[in-house]
Amino acid sequence: MVLALAGVSMAARLIDVRMLDEEYVMIRVADSTVHHDEITTLPGAFQGHESIPSDRLETFGTPLNIEALGRKENIWITSESDSNFGKPTPPTAIHRKTKVSGTAWKWPDPDLSYEHTLFLKLPKALKEGVRYNIYFGRPLNVETASVSFGFSSDNSETEALHVNLIGANPAHTAMKSADLYAWMGDGGPRDYSRFNGRAVELIDQATGVRYPAGKVKFWKKSAKELGDWNLIRSDVWNCDFSSFKQSGTYRLAVKGIGVSPKFEIRPDIYLEPFKTSVRGFYYMRIGEPPTMSPTPRQPQFIPGKSPAGFKIFMTSYSPWHPDWKKSKGDQWDVTDWSKYKDPGSPTNDKAVGGHSDALDWDRHLGHVSIIWDLLLPYLLSNGKSGGEDTLGIRESGNGIPDVIDEAQNEVDFWLSLRDTKGGYATGLNNPSKDHLTMYQGGARPYMAWANAANAAMLANALHVAKKPAQAKKYVAAALEAWKIANEQDLDETHSIGNGVTRGRDNKMLAAACLFAVTGDKKFEDVVSAESVANAPGAMIEVVEKYNQQWGTAVYLMTQKHRWRKISNPTLAKSMAASITNEALAKHVANSEKWPSRRSTDNAFGWFQAIIDVDKVVIAHAVAKDNKTKETMLKALILESDYSLGRNPMNIVHMTGLGSRCPDQIYTSGRNDGVPGVHPGHTPYMNSENWGQGFMADPRYYASRGYPKWEEWPQGEALWRAPYCYSNNEFTPQQAMRGKHVLYAYLHSLGAKP
Repeated sequence: MVLALAGVSMAARLIDVRMLDEEYVMIRVADSTVHHDEITTLPGAFQGHESIPSDRLETFGTPLNIEALGRKENIWITSESDSNFGKPTPPTAIHRKTKVSGTAWKWPDPDLSYEHTLFLKLPKALKEGVRYNIYFGRPLNVETASVSFGFSSDNSETEALHVNLIGANPAHTAMKSADLYAWMGDGGPRDYSRFNGRAVELIDQATGVRYPAGKVKFWKKSAKELGDWNLIRSDVWNCDFSSFKQSGTYRLAVKGIGVSPKFEIRPDIYLEPFKTSVRGFYYMRIGEPPTMSPTPRQPQFIPGKSPAGFKIFMTSYSPWHPDWKKSKGDQWDVTDWSKYKDPGSPTNDKAVGGHSDALDWDRHLGHVSIIWDLLLPYLLSNGKSGGEDTLGIRESGNGIPDVIDEAQNEVDFWLSLRDTKGGYATGLNNPSKDHLTMYQGGARPYMAWANAANAAMLANALHVAKKPAQAKKYVAAALEAWKIANEQDLDETHSIGNGVTRGRDNKMLAAACLFAVTGDKKFEDVVSAESVANAPGAMIEVVEKYNQQWGTAVYLMTQKHRWRKISNPTLAKSMAASITNEALAKHVANSEKWPSRRSTDNAFGWFQAIIDVDKVVIAHAVAKDNKTKETMLKALILESDYSLGRNPMNIVHMTGLGSRCPDQIYTSGRNDGVPGVHPGHTPYMNSENWGQGFMADPRYYASRGYPKWEEWPQGEALWRAPYCYSNNEFTPQQAMRGKHVLYAYLHSLGAKP
């Protein structure tokens, strides 16, 4: 065999060579890459998807010759120190997966870059501490002719160990763990059964000291789970080091496999996820001045100011209008509601702020749940979680916890949406093409109950934060909305992103918060009258019918934190039992049987990146039995771990957090002079089509990969395709708020009093 010692100029680029384990080498090769420039002078800069694209494809040359991979003699391994590879030795098999790795705008078919991952099955296991060389034959069209690498179970980072890349709280002995598995494209799942029982160690990255960390243990066979998806498409083994309590920076090591990426163990480990989540909400706001870095979305859509001449017209159009359901598509995206304008064409000059729906500009009634989940962990922890005033939003440093500031922006927005009769409106639609006109949705008593709940919950948080004057202001706002609601629309329902609430659920939440702040028993009587937990075996939420988890949580916290002395302890006991049973049945049970060990609510699994564990968080906050408390904490940590790196892609499912996170999704932050996109945003990771073409159909990208998408783990359903809203867009009320609850609550368990 003749060794080709010269590379091929202008050819596929070698990105990375690392060990999967002692029997497999993993090689990444790219045919091209996409550069996303940040040009602030382009039309539409700072606007998000409306900005003129500034990306470009760089082709490295002749693509990787896939056909040549079928001839093993085109790749071989040698070593001067390992006699098994003393002469050029080809692998016994070469497996491959190929994925679209970048998108540069071009209509109707964009320029795409591709990355190939090769898995070389070796005839003999590699030896510890020995150097090896891989040679690429010229027919492969690889720019690099050869590469040297070594194998060490103490230093060779492997993609087979899946860990929380951020880390763990040393006090959380309920669960610290990693998963062991690998999907090798057309080679299928790696079989790690011979490593079962193998010792696991933690290596301190500062001192080199090694600590025993249990053994590899088989967990589950490959199976469908969340949303009926097969997230992992592999058998899964676990490495459990729950009892380890020493702070530091570590890698997990398994002899014969290698080490995990670095992660930290420290009490405040959830501060950064919590902080990034809050900043994510900030960068979904509309109406922010261009004074932060990175710059928030522009224009501000402030009537009469930004853009000049901008107006908001009041209308009678809303989800309750008879024309709404007769019309096609999302009516909030329809820009012309002029035929529904109120008589005399009145305008609203006060409507400012709020969080946008996905990367659109509309703000609709489903968004109110953002407020409740922003404030829920703060109330559950009695102000311990979210007390920080240093999270990097515009209001940081104003003396009010940033998480309250963030919720207040949304509360104030909804309070500003009044009609000429004092009713509370249902939202604002997307602007006209010239950005000069928006329309306000018609008022509805349901929205008066929502505003009562919003303002009352904010008053409760301000009361906990010891801001009595501000709390009093929002108590008054809640009482005004309560009066306008006038006992109407109590059984009307509307979507809140994931699930629905009735008018009476919103009324109950308002009453629970008003009782907590004022102590007025008439509000406690409303809670007692409206609570579904009065019935044995009650469900706090029945999907698409009602949801009382927030009102229930506030009443239970009123008792726990002694905000007020409750007079219905029987109801509180029933509430605690109901939400605990629901948490165990809907969430904890899944984490104990699914291969991924996730605990999110399966009812909302259509977007796999969604997290909904509010009930577990509430149940953990009220649990008195230590065993039950530990069981629920384990489920919460496992769900958090999956989103923070213990997933098939080994990434954090949130922009701007950690070294491995999405950097090009359908969100804001491009053409603003700062590399990447805005932080704190979680893509849907949807793989099903919403239409045709590269924006509406993720299969546009999946079908250009290899092997066929049906063979892939669903957990890899994310492409660097920043124009594909159906794959990697998101909404605050669906993909962000539940994750915030989880990170903020876990942060509260490690935050200083």
